[in-house]
Amino acid sequence: MRLISSTFQTGVLTSLLCFTFLSGCASPIALHRAVLEYDWTVNRIETELLLLNIARMRYHEPIHFTVVSSIAATFDFRVNTGITGVLTENPGLDSLSFTLGSSAAENPTVSIIPVQGEEFTKRLLTPISENTIQFLADQGIDPALLFRLMARGMILEKGEEQRQFLLNQPHRKNEYREFRQRVMHLSWLQHERHLFIGPLKFIEGGEPKTGRMAITNYDPDKLSNEERQTLNTQADRFSLNHILVEIRKGHPGGNFPMFGEIKLRSFKAMLGFIGRGIAEDQEFHVDPDSRTKSVFINPVKTLTIQESSTQPEEAIISAQKRAQWYYIEQESQAGVLEDRWNHETFDLLYQLYHLTVTDISQTPTVPITIAK
Repeated sequence: MRLISSTFQTGVLTSLLCFTFLSGCASPIALHRAVLEYDWTVNRIETELLLLNIARMRYHEPIHFTVVSSIAATFDFRVNTGITGVLTENPGLDSLSFTLGSSAAENPTVSIIPVQGEEFTKRLLTPISENTIQFLADQGIDPALLFRLMARGMILEKGEEQRQFLLNQPHRKNEYREFRQRVMHLSWLQHERHLFIGPLKFIEGGEPKTGRMAITNYDPDKLSNEERQTLNTQADRFSLNHILVEIRKGHPGGNFPMFGEIKLRSFKAMLGFIGRGIAEDQEFHVDPDSRTKSVFINPVKTLTIQESSTQPEEAIISAQKRAQWYYIEQESQAGVLEDRWNHETFDLLYQLYHLTVTDISQTPTVPITIAK
């Protein structure tokens, strides 16, 4: 049998080595893309579910969440090589060709859990605690953004037995207007670096203690220990979903004084506030109080959700409900600052969704497995 020429052998060997190298690179590249695609898909599911539940609240329908608990994927990579051709007595008439091929198969299995039960319902309906506010405030989130979304209202104490409740709901126009003005004042103080948000610290029984949270226009650490204890006692009269607020005269912004507490909402109440604000109970423009020197940004709505009968072309997120599309615009006519506020508000709502809803470690529900 005649031997194949050395040149041809070299060509075959080179081609096989190159193909082996390329096929070896193909598997991690495909895996890398798959991981990113799964991450993007899960994120999209969560954000669309969040928006869909806001739309459900717009129609007073029950809300419902489904969580992707796990994704298991098997990747099968295969390489096929071959040589075909004709060998003759005349080397010049030899005809040989290579066949090189590869294939990849992906078999994902997705497990989802409908989030329900007593534990979930409690988390959904229990008001947010001051600890969550402390955590978010430490991230530098604007107080106006925080409390317009997360506060049910503000209770002002004007004497031993005189209290005024300012409901953060547009249909209570006067109360809503004053609430907005007061949280705008807190926002201005924050912008001017005159707002203190944090736990009260004091000494009791010879031991340093960390007490309740307070929002002030002065540094509580500069008060006497007795004053800090008294302030903590005042804050401790209420449950953890109340935050003590004291804007004192004689300090920055003290010409608009306030003493009382901010009452926080549950996560479901936040969704309801945004959902009903689409049409039924719309927010309206509120000018800052004359004692507030300047306001960096003051959007009409806490979170602007657009409603349309046609699918939006450009939106950061969208969902369909009752033949209507609900979405958040990428760019609106309101301008860059208000768009940034809107996106940050939805991001905050998304963070609260994770803090409140997606803790599925103790969920007793049997997961639903979907195999491709």
